[in-house]
Amino acid sequence: MSRNATLGLIGGILIAVTVFLNGNTITFDGDALRATTSLVLFAAGIAVIAFSLGGNREGTSYAATVAGTLALIQVIELLRSSSISIDVRLVVLVVGVVLAFVSSVGKRR
Repeated sequence: MSRNATLGLIGGILIAVTVFLNGNTITFDGDALRATTSLVLFAAGIAVIAFSLGGNREGTSYAATVAGTLALIQVIELLRSSSISIDVRLVVLVVGVVLAFVSSVGKRR
């Protein structure tokens, strides 16, 4: 497995897992996927995994862009709120998005 595929796999897993993070624990329940943004974020994480394992850098980039947009929305909502508190969920999401973007960059052969 190439370095880009490994980074995409790790980034996609981190993006998909953020849907199930509550506080400092991971809870796997169906209620986490009822919200539309959570479902889209989970699908973007799965798409990053699938495209990076398939070697499709363009698809990985598109899926990472979706997750990055949702992360940016969360950061903006955090900045607009009166209390600024960075939680584990946001940090894991940002790290996953960065890894997914890094995996989509490379030389064309």
